[in-house]
Amino acid sequence: MRMVSKTLLRLTPTSFRGRIVTSTVALMAVVMVCVGIGVQLLLGYVAHRDIDRVLAERADAVIGVVDAQSRASTPLEVPPDAVEPGVRVYDQGGQLVAGTIETEARDEADDLANVTVPTTAAANEELRLLAVPFTTPDGQRGVVVVSQEASPYERAEMYAFAATIGIGLLAIALAVIIARRVTSQALAPVTQMAARAADWSEHDLNHRFDLGPTDDELCQLGETLDHLLDRVAMAIRSEQRLTSELAHELRTPLTAIQGSADLALMRGVSDDDVRADLVEISKAARVMAEVITTLVDVARDPAAAGASATCRVGDVVGAMRQSVPVHLDLVEDVSDSSARIAGPRPIVLRAVAPVLDNAISHARSTVTVRAVDLPHRVAISISDDGPGIDDRIRERIFEVGASGTGGTGLGLGIAQRVARSLGGDVLAATTTTGAMFTIRLPRA
Repeated sequence: MRMVSKTLLRLTPTSFRGRIVTSTVALMAVVMVCVGIGVQLLLGYVAHRDIDRVLAERADAVIGVVDAQSRASTPLEVPPDAVEPGVRVYDQGGQLVAGTIETEARDEADDLANVTVPTTAAANEELRLLAVPFTTPDGQRGVVVVSQEASPYERAEMYAFAATIGIGLLAIALAVIIARRVTSQALAPVTQMAARAADWSEHDLNHRFDLGPTDDELCQLGETLDHLLDRVAMAIRSEQRLTSELAHELRTPLTAIQGSADLALMRGVSDDDVRADLVEISKAARVMAEVITTLVDVARDPAAAGASATCRVGDVVGAMRQSVPVHLDLVEDVSDSSARIAGPRPIVLRAVAPVLDNAISHARSTVTVRAVDLPHRVAISISDDGPGIDDRIRERIFEVGASGTGGTGLGLGIAQRVARSLGGDVLAATTTTGAMFTIRLPRA
């Protein structure tokens, strides 16, 4: 039973397999309770019937002896040695003629001395009495009272009850083991198919189960998953194609804008205001081009984007140092991280750079970058000593357009999307000294 208890604890009641096993155990328990009650009722009936039969046989035997010893025109007489212990013979006046009976049953036996029909009574829980009136061939009347102990029959019932409980527990244990084994074997292919479908939908859209004709439930499930993978692949490829076409359409005018602004700056502009405007136009065009490139890389197939490449935190932080203004201090604490990130450096940089830019725009004097290796992740934390996250946009900080400073609100959303495309995520929190964002990326 200890093994059964451990098995039940390992099963999650909310899982399909757990519900099946729990239902099986509950059903088996109800069945065994019903069987136990039925067995006890049957044994009780049989025990009472056997006791009544024994009492009737003993009474008949005593009556036979009395008939043999009776004499006409004389009082009813029975030799003391003619009856066994536990038997009393009374005459028609209710007077004891012969026999002995248990001390605790004497009063009940005397009460039965004048019955006119066979009557049973219980002296106590362990002793039963039967009174049978008789008439001898010579016309003499009387009553025979016999006793029988019920304790042997009750012990038999107790043994049977204990055996029923033991068999019930064994049956429940076997039901748990069999149900767990059967459900495990039956659901294992389903679990494997679900895991493979999830993996294929993220990494390889060309795989299919192809289980053949739908002769059974697993083949039908495989066909359904194949159709689902077809629809997922179609949707992703449509998104990739649309993103690629939009990027192509946007890159051309952005390149022309940036080129024109850079060319004008190279020729020289005497007006300081015009020069500042051209610098801003060139910078904005360059940032927009980088955003478009990031979106294209995220939407592109992982193999085409070079997702098999890896990098370290130090490689990413080194590329970000130059973006920190001179009036801010950059504190780096990445020595605790030596694992490689499962993603190419350009893509990882595009997940981290918008978070760093956000910290730079809100920091008063210091931006801190820390990194630590987790069991399956590399966590990069970027914090600032600014005012923290605005309560008005805390719940939608990663949504497009969510900005507490009047910006476009694209950076953090793009960072989260890039991180999730690599299998990670970006989390936000407010500290006592400002805001902190943690980029969690999978380890190689």
